[in-house]
Amino acid sequence: MPDLVAFVYMGGEEYKWLFFEVYDKVKFYLRDIELPVVPVYGGHIRLPPGTLVQVKTENGIVKMYSFEAVVEALYGRLVEMRNDVNDDSITKIFGLTTYPIGSRREYFDLYKKYLGLQISIANYHVLALAIKPFHTDNRDLFVERVFKGVLHELGHLYGLSHCKNDCVMNPPEDLRDWDLRAPTFCSGCLRKLKEKFMPTLQL
Repeated sequence: MPDLVAFVYMGGEEYKWLFFEVYDKVKFYLRDIELPVVPVYGGHIRLPPGTLVQVKTENGIVKMYSFEAVVEALYGRLVEMRNDVNDDSITKIFGLTTYPIGSRREYFDLYKKYLGLQISIANYHVLALAIKPFHTDNRDLFVERVFKGVLHELGHLYGLSHCKNDCVMNPPEDLRDWDLRAPTFCSGCLRKLKEKFMPTLQL
């Protein structure tokens, strides 16, 4: 039985087109590599205005979504989906957010910024990835950057560590480095993923 991962778009309308292109790209890629992981569409979450905060940084004002608000909204949507379809097998949800995600640190006005995050709540897994930091006017490159980011987070979800090969699990130093990275798991990481699902694949 495939492992279901709900995918949700979080934010305004500006990057909704990108969400669906990345969603389809991820779905077909996982199918092509014969990994029993199936994305399911979980809808569009519009976060309330108060969850978008403006944070002062060295590079000026940066808009961020509240870490707590993103996690709470995704967790709530996951519970809703499980109840609506009466399916306890949906335990993972992945949100693509328009803006980066920030959490207030110990000292006032200092924030920790997240490009991607993963939180486990009981047996549920909540993942998120910010779209805006990957922005470029090159549409195809924009999609590929986010696609590779999604694969990276999914790799961690299923137990992969960082990798030193030409692989999406090899974390980049900057966007230029990320653009050079192959849009796929390397053979070693793919083998580890398939070994994790081996009991399922043998049925």
